[in-house]
This record gives sequence, structure tokens and C-alpha cells, in this order.
Amino acid sequence: MSHLTCIRFLRGGRAHFSPVPGMTLRDLETPDIPGDAFEEGDLFLLDGSGAPERTRRFAAALRSHPLGFVKPLFAAASLDPFSEALADGRVDSLEEAETRAGEILTRLKELNRETLLEEPDYRLLAYLHTRPGRELLPLRMPFSPGVYSFPLAEILSGPGDEAIRWLQTLSERRLLSRGTLVDRIRLCPRCEGSHLNYVDLCPECGSLDIVATRFIHCFTCGRVAPQREFLRENTLQCPFCGTRLRHLGSDYDHPLESHLCNTCGHQFVEPAVTAACFRCETRTVPEDLVVRHVTGYSLSEKGRTSARIGTLEDVYELLDQFNYVVPAYFLQLLDWQLALTRRYPDITFSLLGLRFANLPEITDALGRHRTKQLVEAVAERLRNMVRTTDVTTRTSLGIVWLLLPRTDREGARILASRLEAVRGLVTPDETLEEGRAPVTFDFRMTVLVAPEDLFPDENASLLLARLSGNLEE
Repeated sequence: MSHLTCIRFLRGGRAHFSPVPGMTLRDLETPDIPGDAFEEGDLFLLDGSGAPERTRRFAAALRSHPLGFVKPLFAAASLDPFSEALADGRVDSLEEAETRAGEILTRLKELNRETLLEEPDYRLLAYLHTRPGRELLPLRMPFSPGVYSFPLAEILSGPGDEAIRWLQTLSERRLLSRGTLVDRIRLCPRCEGSHLNYVDLCPECGSLDIVATRFIHCFTCGRVAPQREFLRENTLQCPFCGTRLRHLGSDYDHPLESHLCNTCGHQFVEPAVTAACFRCETRTVPEDLVVRHVTGYSLSEKGRTSARIGTLEDVYELLDQFNYVVPAYFLQLLDWQLALTRRYPDITFSLLGLRFANLPEITDALGRHRTKQLVEAVAERLRNMVRTTDVTTRTSLGIVWLLLPRTDREGARILASRLEAVRGLVTPDETLEEGRAPVTFDFRMTVLVAPEDLFPDENASLLLARLSGNLEE
């Protein structure tokens, strides 16, 4: 029977090794796992090979605990793939476990214990931050709907496709970087199931009842039929005109058609191919299947900063308090404004984009409270400048957009000059604590005035993409 060892580090570099009180892997057959063991232990070590399902149950319980999820977990024996994805590897001695765990625990001290309880995003970033170079690799599970899964992401966020979409969202927010390309799979466009059956069908009537057969083309009458219809007492004779077919190439040949539909009698060269989903029974032509690139994920530079200071979504939300609409509706309004301006060129408007390029660095230097005060000050200035007819939104990149109807270049210039004063909200002296290099407010802005700054046939999505590039420079 495999035992579980809880290792707690003491002062002076010494380590004390003891079993988790009253718990062995056999006890994991019941759902009652003492949560205080996960909080008090610094390191957990599986010192035997135990039953794989019990090992998986413990690893999942540890990673799902609000504070235990980030604790080091090693094994002294080989693990099954699921447990291996949740553990920190195999060790050959307690000394090796102590050394490797010490590195994780040292980086864990850089994180805010209370923030660990806030949200799954931060917990995943914290886990990767304490394990530099760690890449979340997909685990192939052939009988699961998506074939590949990320065990840690599923424990922190939810099962299956929900976890994959979560990782994709974190990648789009640049908190994670895509890593190793593991596979490229095709999914049903209706249910995103990956278990597909590729079926050959008759291109005329769509029947499954087709057969591969050999055809003969009679040169005398020009008829084409399956070869079996030409067989007469071990010779070939056309069933339509009665001509005996002796020589290939002069009396007859084999046409390109090589399939016959037993339902409608249609003869064809290549069958139509469709992908039938075993999950929802939807049939889809191959070119309409959803292509998913299965990759690993690692912590980005922005993710490392967010792991130290927590995510900044609550800070950015302070900018959503004045004439805010969701990005999809904002795009519709902008498309309507573009159409109106192109039809009536005298109806002008301006579009202003704002990006706080180094808000994570400011937060790291000044703390979340002071940063929220700064963003509140920016929001207050915007609130005083935005008219009731203006509309704002915020994209996932942390860019604030202001749509300003009936605003010409001079009006946009005046608004931009007032916003420029935001740069002075942070002085270098504020960021010199603890020997830090001075940080200033990197506030970037771009302005477009229609119709003179528009490109021909440019829609709202292309327009925002072009201006976002200006804010990234």
C-alpha cells in the first residue's frame, strides 16, 4: 500500500518528514480528505506505486484545494499520465525532493496568499510562476470528446472544452504563450466533437450504398456499363449492340468512372466525402470542419507580472463606467457611422484609442491600491470630458475606445491634449522604493478623424485593428 508523506520545512534549513495525519492512499476511496493537511504541508511525496486511481484522486484533490494547488507534489515511483500532468516529477531521494521543493516554495513567497483565493486565472498563473520553464502540455485521452485535455486547467476551471477555451482566452490576453505544437485535429462545427467518421457517398443522391467497380466503354455504340454486364461465356460482348470486344484500345477501353451507386445507378469517378460526427450525428463536408491546433502553454512575460501582482481586470473595469457598450455593439455602431460618413462626407466623427502600456509595471511598483487610485483619476477625467452622445468600449487588450460623433480634428485635438495630462499622475520618485528603477506612466493614444483618415472599403474591425497597431508601437 502506498503512503503519503507530508514534508514541512523548519528553520535552519532542516526538514521534518511525517505522514499526513490519519491518511493513506487507501483512505482516498472516501471523499473526506483533511483540507488542513493541504494547508499545513509544504511538500507532498508519494513514496510508493499504489493503485493508479487512488494516486489520481489525491493529485486532483490537492490541485483543486484553494491553497494546496500550488504545493510541490513528487513521486518516488512512476505515475500514470494523468497524475504525472499534475505532479512535479519523480525524485530518487528525500534530499532531491527537498531541494526541488525549496525552489518552488521560495517563488511562492513572492505571491500574495490572499490573492491566491481570488480567481482561477490567477491560480494558474501562480502555479506556472512557481515553476519556471514549466509548459502545460496536452494529455491525449482518445475516448474524451476533444481527444486532448489539460488536467490542471480542467481542475481549476472546468471540464473538457471549457478548459481549452479558457487557455485560449488567456493566450489571447497574452498572459500565456503558445508553446509546442503537438497535433492538429478537426472538430465537428456543431458540437466540437473530434470523433468523426469519414463516409463516401454518391455525389448525385447522397446514398451510402456505393461500390467500387470496373467499367467498360464500348467503342461501337458508345455505351458505358459495369464490366460484369459485358461477360458472356468467358468473353466480352456489349449487352447493348452485341459487338464482341476482343482488343483493349481498339474495341473498348476502361473509362475514368470507377464507382457505381446501387440506389440511383449513377456512375462516377470520385465519391463525395462527408464527416459524420459520432456525438451529435451532424454531417459536414471536410472543408467546413473546425481546425484546432493542439499546443502547449507557458507563462508569458505579462503573465509573470500578473502572477506577482494579481490580474488587473478589476482595475480596468473602472474605465467602463461612462457610456460603455460591449465591443460587439460598439463595432455595429462604428460600422453604421462609417456608412453614414461615406454617404454624407460632411458628417464627420472622431475615434480615439487609449492604452495604458505599463499598467502591470505601475502596479508592481506602487501596489494595487495606489494603481486603482490612478485609474480612478483617469476615469474621472474621461467622465468629465465625454458627452452624452459619445460611446466607449474596452477590448481584451486593455484598450479604451471613444467614438465621438460630430467631432472634427480640432475637437479631437483638444480632447487629446487634456488626456495628455494623465502622464503626470505618476512621478518617478513614487517608484523608487526598494531600489526599484523609476517608472513613469506609459500612456499611449491614437486619433482618427473621418472621413479624411479612412481607408477605402475599411470596416469597423479592420479600422480598430489598424489603430491598435499604432498603440502597440
